[in-house]
Amino acid sequence: MQEETKQTIWTTRLQDHAASGQPIRSWCAVNNVTEASFHYWRKRLSPAPATSTKLIALPLLGGHGEQVLEVETPTGYVIRLRSQAQVDWLGAVVMALR
Repeated sequence: MQEETKQTIWTTRLQDHAASGQPIRSWCAVNNVTEASFHYWRKRLSPAPATSTKLIALPLLGGHGEQVLEVETPTGYVIRLRSQAQVDWLGAVVMALR
């Protein structure tokens, strides 16, 4: 089966489930679909989450020992950069991860 056809079938199935109001387990049993397949396609076809975090450029202030940039992630990790070279390095890493 072609990929586009699978996507169309699963888009319809997910809409049918949402309209049914049934729990996933019940809906899958009635429709002869495995729960694993249901979850796989729901995740695959869901839109990518919007990013709410924006990075902005700030002027370089300070002298010896002062932080240049501190980034705290939503999960609590903290990244402290103390030189312009580290800030440039972080920019390159972020671009590589995109």
